[in-house]
Amino acid sequence: MSTFNRRFTSVSANDVDPLSWFTGQLVPLVFAALNLVYGSTMAIVTWVQVGNPRLQFFSVILCTLACLYVHLVTRPLRPRMTWRHGAIAIGVASVGFLISSVGYVNIEFAIELWWAPFGVSLVFACLAPYLPARTLVRLGIACIAVTAPIAYLIVNDDVHHWGAVSTILIIVAPILTGVVATAVFSYAVVSRMQPLIERRSQTLVSPEVARDDAAEAAERVRLAELTARAVPFLEGIIASGTVSATDRALAGQLARRLRDDLVTQSNVSWLDSVASGSRLVVIDPERRAAKMRGPQRTALRALLKAVLESPGIDAGSLLVELRGADDGSTAVGVSLDMELPEGRRIMHLAPYYLTLGTAVQDLQWSRDRFLKLSFNLPD
Repeated sequence: MSTFNRRFTSVSANDVDPLSWFTGQLVPLVFAALNLVYGSTMAIVTWVQVGNPRLQFFSVILCTLACLYVHLVTRPLRPRMTWRHGAIAIGVASVGFLISSVGYVNIEFAIELWWAPFGVSLVFACLAPYLPARTLVRLGIACIAVTAPIAYLIVNDDVHHWGAVSTILIIVAPILTGVVATAVFSYAVVSRMQPLIERRSQTLVSPEVARDDAAEAAERVRLAELTARAVPFLEGIIASGTVSATDRALAGQLARRLRDDLVTQSNVSWLDSVASGSRLVVIDPERRAAKMRGPQRTALRALLKAVLESPGIDAGSLLVELRGADDGSTAVGVSLDMELPEGRRIMHLAPYYLTLGTAVQDLQWSRDRFLKLSFNLPD
């Protein structure tokens, strides 16, 4: 049985498993739709009990906008979501919660049918994939500490069928349940994926650049081609014991050919060697790949091989492009014009993605339709 580990509460589920559908970008949209439908339905059901029905619909819009804000913040190529973004989303939903409570002033209503606490809990559900468990707990405590007392003071005089303790529990229970559920979800995902990533990182990121059997075999073939031209000629010179004018001319031709082959081979980067034998296209006019450090090469090579070996993925349009920036850094883009399937078929790419993130800067993953990966290498 696994034990609780505090370090698993400091990383979000999306950070350790960015490819899974349950940490994807549609999550906030789904909960935004739930907030809109559920809140509007309950506002209509309790229409006759509400002193100002417009306030209820305005509150529904605020809670829905909080979910949409999370969606916008977590779009591809945007910076990583922080607790400040989460606080803004929860703050907007809390304002909607309090406005909803104002709408019930001086009106006797069934508090057990109040939709607003569930609306706030749905906003926490939006944040579950993108914030660490401890951040979710802190935001939840702050939200309950601020909104619950105010909401209780506003509606307490109008709730006649429940006591003070019951009223507080009805107000707090949905939000508290949402906070606990999201924190448990985040911890469960991180605690399962983090050990896998760490074990994979020990294999992928090493001080030495990995050399696979295919690259070594290709190098032996090239060496054999080079020596096959010179060795017979030298053996003939040794056997005859003389060097004729024809031999000198042939020696010059062989020297030029060997030089051309060596220059061509020296211009081939390690990334070009990965592309040999596959349909991977490398665009590196400034030869930036040669400047990558060992761990960076190893991590990128592992990710590319994982994509090339993924079942059901056509690697015919896999493109790697390296461009220099004005500050001396290198921008790297990886794209594959093939829609990736969701679920377990691509979950195995997550360890390679996280390993690459430990060696480069500004790593971004786009999953709108095609596989698009970008990162920067410092000067």
